[in-house]
Amino acid sequence: MTFRNKILFSIWGVVLSLLVITFFIINYWTRNRIEAMFSRELRTEYATVLVHEKLQSEQLIRACIVLAGSPRLRAVAELGDSRTAYELVRELSKTTASQVFVLTDRKGHALVELLRGNRDDAEVSGYPTIQDALRGGASTDVWVIHGAAYRVVSVPVVIETELVGTLTIGFEITGADIATLRRATNSNLLLVHAGATLLSTLDSAESGSLLPISVPFRGGLYETGGDTAGTTFRLATRDDSYLATAFLLTRPAGPDSSDTFYLIVKSLSREVRQSMASILGTFGVISLLFLAFTTVIGLIISRSITRPIRELVQGTAAISQGNYDYAIPVRGRDELSFLAQRFMEMSASLKEKITQLGQLNRDLLERNKDLDETLQKLRSAQQQLLRSERLAATGKLTAQLAHEINNPIHNIQSCLQTVLNRLPPETKGRDLIAVAHDEVNRLSRLTVQMLDFYRTSMVEDEMKPTNMGDVVKEIAVITETELKRHGVTMMVHVDDGLPLVRASGDKMKQVLLNLVANALDAMPGGGHLTIDARHLDGKVRITVGDDGMGIPKEHLDRIFDAFFTTKGKVSGVGLGLSVSYGIVNQHRGSIEVESAVGRGSAFTVVLPCEA
Repeated sequence: MTFRNKILFSIWGVVLSLLVITFFIINYWTRNRIEAMFSRELRTEYATVLVHEKLQSEQLIRACIVLAGSPRLRAVAELGDSRTAYELVRELSKTTASQVFVLTDRKGHALVELLRGNRDDAEVSGYPTIQDALRGGASTDVWVIHGAAYRVVSVPVVIETELVGTLTIGFEITGADIATLRRATNSNLLLVHAGATLLSTLDSAESGSLLPISVPFRGGLYETGGDTAGTTFRLATRDDSYLATAFLLTRPAGPDSSDTFYLIVKSLSREVRQSMASILGTFGVISLLFLAFTTVIGLIISRSITRPIRELVQGTAAISQGNYDYAIPVRGRDELSFLAQRFMEMSASLKEKITQLGQLNRDLLERNKDLDETLQKLRSAQQQLLRSERLAATGKLTAQLAHEINNPIHNIQSCLQTVLNRLPPETKGRDLIAVAHDEVNRLSRLTVQMLDFYRTSMVEDEMKPTNMGDVVKEIAVITETELKRHGVTMMVHVDDGLPLVRASGDKMKQVLLNLVANALDAMPGGGHLTIDARHLDGKVRITVGDDGMGIPKEHLDRIFDAFFTTKGKVSGVGLGLSVSYGIVNQHRGSIEVESAVGRGSAFTVVLPCEA
């Protein structure tokens, strides 16, 4: 054997030894890299499942709260009749298409339990969600009933501030649901309960080989939101090995209860085999070249290995600092290039998910804002409705009382007037009869005011197109002398081209005169009165404002109630604002008030424009 051959064989031996060692190093490095990548992906996918479950829970809670606020449902829960509850729940179950529908009384005893539209005798009173609802909170959980898993939510049923029962609705977790999660996470999922697979994206044989497994949920190890949530672990079967994480769905109901969870798995051995299969061909070519050009190939290999690793490390550091747009160069088609490409795909996927989460948060904030505005409108409408009902009831009672006492008062008035006419002026005691006659006259005027209050609420005058600007100017002329006599200056503003409103001119004069009279009473020492009429948003707004004493905040909700007054010297029976409110309500309008003690009040009459 020549020296050249010895050198060649020596070089080949060294090269082959290095190639063999390099092959095992690459194989080990690739496995660790893939396992680390899978671990990161599983943590990301755990977060995706967490967001998905939170969104599902929030949607269920909003839907259940809307159902629990139904007057019919609250009345049935308060009644506690199982037959009535069954009929109502069947109707609501068809409307909402929910598979689980449970209504309990205030002690948590089930009035009716429906599973897929049929009665069910499962005892659910001890479930944590129902117990939370009995304590006034809303919560979600996953129930497994007859081999099927259902995502449920329980909320309290409250009338005013009293708890009258709880409502629970639920929807089945189907194969389509975990298929959606499969597409979102790019991993296979198994829905596991009590050591058995309920649903799976794997075939039955592969799913069976993974179970049973022991996942230590207790103690908070894999509880949602815990410090170790999303922790990965290995699962080994006869043909494959997997990297997995578990997402707990159920809440512990007791020490003997069975857990329900998602098992998110990735095939580690299969991925390594696929990665190494693409490496072997390239590695054989490199080995031949390595034998011919040992020095050059050695330099190329060292450079081709160290440079991509350095770039991956730099990319990892940049992405860990939040720079998700950092681009890692992808050169060639070897395993490092594949790893860099997958790393970039993971970074892009992570950026996209974070963007989606941000958009979802903005959407939720916007929906909460819309919900708050709607609730404010509902509260305002409820207050107006209650005020109208009180006004109608008070008017009817007032009319009945005034009608019963009006005739006797007229008779007494006539008798006293006759006695006064017959007695000479110098008759002793005639002045007492005159005082009695004046008081009876005062009673007569009060009964007339009470009857006017009822007539204003119940009798409709003729409505016709009316220019409220002319009405305001007429009121200004009528009250000008009286206002000057009390040291009150008045300023009137009427928009040009004020639209017509369909109204009774006389009734609207009565409303404005009442408002001006109240403003005059609020300024006993004089002041400034403004009357402003303008067109805004398709409505005519007439504001009567003063700088008088103002109305205390605690009285603002009662000023339109009949017989309510805060005046020191009673000149009527406290019906002025009630009559005005009734008149404006007849005109399909509203009265708004703004007031502060010591700074004055402003009453605004809002009337719809004539079409």
